[in-house]
Amino acid sequence: MRIFWLVTVTALIGFPAQAGPAGDALVSVAKCTEISDAAARLQCFDLAAVSAKSVLAAAQQPAAQESEGGLLSWFGFSPEAKPVTKPEEFGSNAAIAVKEDGPPEITEIAATVIEYAKNAHGKSLFILDNGQVWKQIDGDSSELFRRSSDPDMKITIEKAIMGSFSLRVEGRTGIIKVRRVK
Repeated sequence: MRIFWLVTVTALIGFPAQAGPAGDALVSVAKCTEISDAAARLQCFDLAAVSAKSVLAAAQQPAAQESEGGLLSWFGFSPEAKPVTKPEEFGSNAAIAVKEDGPPEITEIAATVIEYAKNAHGKSLFILDNGQVWKQIDGDSSELFRRSSDPDMKITIEKAIMGSFSLRVEGRTGIIKVRRVK
């Protein structure tokens, strides 16, 4: 119990000392107000203004980065991206965007698997008849066994939540989470 209180008091005392660059800039401005000589006080404020400007510039930089992609880019969305309207673009780095007019956005594709393989970790790799290559994501534990009686594997890949893609094999239940490789 004594250790808990010792750690708590140490943490509370240590926090004000870790104010960072913004706190340092404010302290330097406050010290300037205590100088009585006008020329020395002006010189002190000039020096403090330089550090304050650099702190403000550093604080505005993350805000500018957030407006470029922001939280939406964390989830696979991009505000400047155009909607996918061609099957060959489906699943590429083109992201979801609000569209005004034009051709309808593609939300799924159907294809035939011309080559199917598994990597050393047991994750599936699909090469489609349209030239696209899709790979099972590492976080998906679904298993797909190729039947010898099923030479043509027909699949459907559709957009799922948060920018992900789900692959369904015709005639089978379940989905496999995939991402486009090529």
